[in-house]
Amino acid sequence: MVHAGVRLPPLRLEEARRLQFRLIETLRRHFPGQEWLTRGELGVGVDGEGSRFTRHVERVLAAFFGSEEAVLVTGAGTGAIRAALFALLPPLSRILVHEAPLYATTAVTFRAAGYVPVSVDLHDRERLRQVLGDAALQAVYLQHARQRPDDHYDLGAVIAEVRAVRPELPIVVDDNYAVANTPRIGVELGADVSAFSAYKLLGPEGIGVVLCSQPLARAIRADMYSGGSRVQGFQAQEVLMGLALAFVANALTQESAEAVVERLRTAPPPACARHVVEAHVASLQSPVVLVRLRQPLAERVVMRAAARGAAPFPVGAMARYELAPLFYRISGTMSASLGAEEAQHWLRINPMRAGPETVLAILEEALSEV
Repeated sequence: MVHAGVRLPPLRLEEARRLQFRLIETLRRHFPGQEWLTRGELGVGVDGEGSRFTRHVERVLAAFFGSEEAVLVTGAGTGAIRAALFALLPPLSRILVHEAPLYATTAVTFRAAGYVPVSVDLHDRERLRQVLGDAALQAVYLQHARQRPDDHYDLGAVIAEVRAVRPELPIVVDDNYAVANTPRIGVELGADVSAFSAYKLLGPEGIGVVLCSQPLARAIRADMYSGGSRVQGFQAQEVLMGLALAFVANALTQESAEAVVERLRTAPPPACARHVVEAHVASLQSPVVLVRLRQPLAERVVMRAAARGAAPFPVGAMARYELAPLFYRISGTMSASLGAEEAQHWLRINPMRAGPETVLAILEEALSEV
C-alpha cells in the first residue's frame, strides 16, 4: 500500500493562474516591450558578465521567487545542482541528506567531489536534531520531490527545524519536479538555494536555474566563465516563455490525474474494474497516477498502451515534447523498495496534456488486450 501522505501539496488551477499573471507582471517591470521582442544577445559581454538579456531574465526569476539572485547554467537540473554545490562547498564536505537513495546524477556529483552523505530519516524529528549536532556537518541537501514511496515529510518543517538547531548551515534544495507543481519551492520555504531544470518547465534543453544569494551567484558565474558554459540570450528567453505556460498546464495535469484516480475508485471501465486493485496520485518525480494491477502485467500493459498512442518512456518528465500521456514502469527507487516481483504489479501514469478520458481509454484498451 502506498503511503497516503506521499503527495506534495498540489498546485491548483486558481493558484496557477495567479502565478502566471504574477510572472508576467514581474517580466514587464524588468523588460521594455521592444527589448523582449528580440531573440536576446550572444557572447560573454564586454564586461565578462555575459549576455545582458540573460541577466535581465535572471533578475526576473530572482524577483519572482523571492531570492537575492538567480543564475542560469548549462547542464539542466543536474548542472544546476552541481554548480551550486561546487561553488558552495569544498571537496570532502559532510552533507546531511535524507535516508534514501540519492537521485542517480546527484550521486555522481557527490562521488566526484568526495562529498560524504550523512543520512537521517527526515520523518524522525528527534533523530534529525541529534544528527544536526554533528559539528563537522557543512550543509544540508534536501530533495523536494519524494524519493521513496512512503515519504511524507513536510519540506518547510524540515527547513525550519534545521534553522532552529543549526542556523548557520546552508540548505540546498533540489526543486526538480516541484516548481509549478506545488505552491512554494525551497527558497520560498526558507532554504538558501533552489536548483532545478528549465527543461521540466516547458523550457529549452540543457538549461538549469539556481536561486541563491549574491555571493554564491558570483562564485557560480566565476566557475562557469567560458563562453561555451554561458547561457545565451535566446535560451534565457525560452526559460521564461516555458515557465509562463507551465503553471496552468501542470495544474490541469494534476486535475486530470485526480480525475483518473477518482474514476478508477468509483466507476471504473470493465477491464479496469477486473484488473486494477488500487490507484493513487503521488509526487514521485512529477505528480503521477500509481496504479496497482491484480496480476504482474505492468510491462505488457506499457507495451500495449504505446501501441494505443501513449508515450512508453519519458523525455524530460513534463518537457515541451510530452503531450500524450506517459505509461511507464515505476521508478527504480520504488522498485527497489517493493522488490522486483511486486514492481511488476505497478504502473506509473502521467496524463501530461491529456484529459482523464484519454488516459482511461488507453488503460482500458491496453488491459483488455493483455
